[in-house]
Amino acid sequence: MTLLLRWFALTGLWVCTALQAESILLSVHPNEPGAVRLQFACANDFSYVQLVHDTVMGGRSRGTLQAAETTALRFSGHLSLANNGGFASAQFNLKQPLPALNFQQIRLQLAADGRRYQLRLKTPFIPDGVAYVAHFNSQPGKASYEFSARDFNGQFRGRAVANMPVLHFADVYQISIMLADKTTGTFDILLYDIEFSALQSI
Repeated sequence: MTLLLRWFALTGLWVCTALQAESILLSVHPNEPGAVRLQFACANDFSYVQLVHDTVMGGRSRGTLQAAETTALRFSGHLSLANNGGFASAQFNLKQPLPALNFQQIRLQLAADGRRYQLRLKTPFIPDGVAYVAHFNSQPGKASYEFSARDFNGQFRGRAVANMPVLHFADVYQISIMLADKTTGTFDILLYDIEFSALQSI
């Protein structure tokens, strides 16, 4: 167990129990064949969680993750543009590979503050530092946000990357939520779950 995982275990940051992970592979949605739901607050779904802010480049943004309610994590802090900074993020590494299904849609459930966030995905087929990125304008309160593969574009440190490999959701091993909307101030977002679905409704 890593020090970070040990800290999560001691502080109760991950609040799900083994009974919430009875599926054969991850948390298969019982009412929707071909769907996999991952809970951000569940150690059965994610093996490693890391906060990555602009402080790695001399910036001054701050952000923390804390348990909230019984099924969510609160990602909150303050975004600063000082020292050419301006981003804060939480990264989640999947504990197990996703099943080899032709996922068509991602549904992200969260409660946010009205700011513009990024959903970032990593696969083994892109270089370090590069990610598939989809921007979304959050709504105050709890809501679901849906994405297809065409909503994602390659980025490296905020710059577009051309000739990216085709994104297949089944290849995703890391999920990140990032704030980089060039606006100084506090942020507060509750992360509930993310669902990969073979059915597309958008």
